[in-house]
Amino acid sequence: MKKQLLFTAALSLLAATGVQAQGENHLESFFNTTYTDIDGQSSPGVFGVFNKVSGNGKYAVGYDDQMNSGAVFLWNVENPGEITFIGNDYACPGAACDVTNDGLIVGAYKGSVEEENINTKEVETVTCPVPAYRTPEGEWKHLPIPADYSGSKAAGMMLSMARAVTSDGKTIAGHFYVRTGVGESPLGGLVEKAQMIPVLWQLEDGEYVLKDDFRKLGTNSLLYKDGELQEVKETEYSVFYIYGLSEDGKTIVGMNTSGTGGFNPAFIRDGKLVQLFDCTDPDNPSFDGGICNNVDAAGNIYGYFNYEVGDDSYSSNYFVYTADGKLEFTDTWYICGTKDGQTKFTQSYEGLSNVMDCSDDGKVVVGGTMESAMGGAVNGPGVVYNESVLTGVERVDAIRNNVGIDYRGGLLVVTGEYDRADVYNAQGALVATGGQGKAFSMEGNPAGAYIVKVTTADGVKSYKFAR
Repeated sequence: MKKQLLFTAALSLLAATGVQAQGENHLESFFNTTYTDIDGQSSPGVFGVFNKVSGNGKYAVGYDDQMNSGAVFLWNVENPGEITFIGNDYACPGAACDVTNDGLIVGAYKGSVEEENINTKEVETVTCPVPAYRTPEGEWKHLPIPADYSGSKAAGMMLSMARAVTSDGKTIAGHFYVRTGVGESPLGGLVEKAQMIPVLWQLEDGEYVLKDDFRKLGTNSLLYKDGELQEVKETEYSVFYIYGLSEDGKTIVGMNTSGTGGFNPAFIRDGKLVQLFDCTDPDNPSFDGGICNNVDAAGNIYGYFNYEVGDDSYSSNYFVYTADGKLEFTDTWYICGTKDGQTKFTQSYEGLSNVMDCSDDGKVVVGGTMESAMGGAVNGPGVVYNESVLTGVERVDAIRNNVGIDYRGGLLVVTGEYDRADVYNAQGALVATGGQGKAFSMEGNPAGAYIVKVTTADGVKSYKFAR
């Protein structure tokens, strides 16, 4: 994650390419939003970025991964000038990493794990972040974890989380730490050994199950070489960090940290590690390599790779690995693209200095704004949305708010959005009732005054009409 921030200054003048949606773009920066933590302490600043936006552009999510304030936040296009805090515990920070089209959020949430203390041999309860999802109704639920889940490592490293989800919510990708053994500490005593492994959860019969974990990632892997993917007997693998998941749930993109510590742009497909570059290649050495930072709805993968060209000097190469398997170099670093391929967005866009993701149609772009704080530069959550995305929202709101009645020719129609309508005569007797969309025929009822009581989400509204 931190490596993405290193390029912010160099790319600050870049803009999106391609055809943009008609209408004016609006930037909303939420850094100066007042945030209150679990102890009731208020802060005038919100740190972090929006990590992802839903494919339909309706939701965006993020969390503070810079100052450990515990802030976890949600944005909704229906209220574009506001964010909602859905987590505030700095003692056990949660995370919101991705969101589906209907508002299901994946990340991490406070949990408890029973595990043996390797020095005292006593079973202890460890409070730690556990991979989790938040339902559209607002309830956090933990995802399944294995018996060897390392709560101690999860509490210390804040990397055990669900990182990506398909727009339909059927597949979730993430990573967590598992215990691998015990070693001696240079300070005395024993320390737990653990490894972070990438995993997949699948929705089955309404519940998420731990479908795959990739503990043996690196065996039977592939490397892009000479214009095609070639089989490699074994690849150095230490940690795979996830940045995105394809819409079909079959490709997990991110970064592979090799045994030497080098960072390689890579993805996992069909259980195999696929590397687009090799930082252990003696002809093209690189330690500070790069990442596959995103995969769009069409299946194109975006990223960068840095070759060493001298002492502490690198040559940055930007690429798109296309859905049909071609590695194409670009002159700028693209972060994401629209589903139709007409628009690609770079690291900086319309006031966002750190673009992280865009909606399928490119009308909503999310990430962070660069802010001055605490004697330096930090990210605050920001979103750019095109005014055209509000058209549908405004139309729906207008329908909901325009509750009323229309009586003509013996037919009564209730307009707007409501739960139930009840029609009473002047004596208070109920003469007709029905739900949303029902037309009431008043034929057969005597002339006189009538009252319609309409039950809405905001309460009961009464209207009069004469037959």
